[in-house]
Amino acid sequence: MRKLLNCSARLGHLAWVLVIGFSTAGSGVAQAQPTIVSTVPANFATGVSPSAAVVFTFSQAMDASLTSAQFFDSTTATFFGTTPVWSAGNTVLTCTPVTPFTANKQITWFVSGEDMTGTELTGNTAGFFTTGNGGGGGAGTNATTSFNLGKTYIYNQSSAGVPTLDSDTPYFFTATTGLASNRTATAVTLALPTSATSNLLQNFLHPESFTLVSFTTNLASFDALFPAGNYQFKVSAAASNQQVTLNLAAPSSQPNAPHVTDYVAAQAVNPSQSFTLTWDPFTGAAAADYVYVAVGNNLFATPSPGTIGALSGTATSVQIPAGTLQSGTNYTASVGFYRATWTSNATYVTGSFRASVTEFSLVTTGSGSRPTLANATVTAGKFNFDVISSSSLALTVEYSTNLLATNWQTLLTTNTAAGTLHLLDSRPATNKSIFYRVRAN
Repeated sequence: MRKLLNCSARLGHLAWVLVIGFSTAGSGVAQAQPTIVSTVPANFATGVSPSAAVVFTFSQAMDASLTSAQFFDSTTATFFGTTPVWSAGNTVLTCTPVTPFTANKQITWFVSGEDMTGTELTGNTAGFFTTGNGGGGGAGTNATTSFNLGKTYIYNQSSAGVPTLDSDTPYFFTATTGLASNRTATAVTLALPTSATSNLLQNFLHPESFTLVSFTTNLASFDALFPAGNYQFKVSAAASNQQVTLNLAAPSSQPNAPHVTDYVAAQAVNPSQSFTLTWDPFTGAAAADYVYVAVGNNLFATPSPGTIGALSGTATSVQIPAGTLQSGTNYTASVGFYRATWTSNATYVTGSFRASVTEFSLVTTGSGSRPTLANATVTAGKFNFDVISSSSLALTVEYSTNLLATNWQTLLTTNTAAGTLHLLDSRPATNKSIFYRVRAN
């Protein structure tokens, strides 16, 4: 029996556009296909410790030699190696990261394999969780409670000249509370220096998260509503209440507007080559200040301010790796300067900031054509498939017997005209499973 496993229709931030895989396990008596019945941390969990093990429980005994889990950080295009340990009976797989997952990032996992009869794993075989800052505790939700607030000025840059304030929403105030995994709350409020009190809105998809967002086009009213001074969060709960006070700095500490110095070059970025984005210095930047850069919907992003690896406020450039961006695409990008104060103790962390963010377009060259893999088959004991493209492309095809980042090898490089190119792997199909991926060079 031949099976086709579509492992990933897109790996988004990589230049590789598609991964397909084959399994040539033999046919047998029909039976229920194995599934993943639970994961720890749970799918969509947040605040997961970067060093936490990930545990998969299967509906029946699996073939340990053919079943594996892969872990991928799409924002940095990084695969993580793990040490797999099976339970007695091969129904529980525990994967402990060899090196910790990236902090404060979304980690995608996908599992492939077969049970002891050669029946392929089915059902929900992929998911993701979001790591915390590595502070420990928690498995599947926030490790600690956090309180954050700040004021942000939004600018636009549409030429090599200086940025200008956004005409629609130039002034933003945000306040957030994230509850630790062992806590619930009936309400979270914020007492302002003006003696007014505002309610934070609970996220019904992530009930541990509470947020207050306000924006305006009038700076005078913005500063009157959210002045410098002490802000007090109050968490109301059936068991106990909590009050935490944060101080918002005076307007004199507001960072200058970031100015992208290679704006013209950013309008014609070759996605197959690395690109260094540069900006004028953060005026008066200190050790506690940060720069944050993002392209697209976090297609590329530097570590968040206050986290490990975040760009120092003295940084004036960042390199976007080759293959991160797609051809022929107009992205919304931003550079942000953050002047912040961070504190932590045994029970919670806080952050208070003033930020200035400049948004601009980053445009890549090329037609935007992306090859598509289709019609995968095994013919006369050899794997073959079609590459479909809407324009002439130079292609690189790689193969692997698993999805580990270090195991991909080049099968061939070739050129293709618009239309369909049929590729045949001339080597005998001796592996029970094999994966292919292709990119436009």
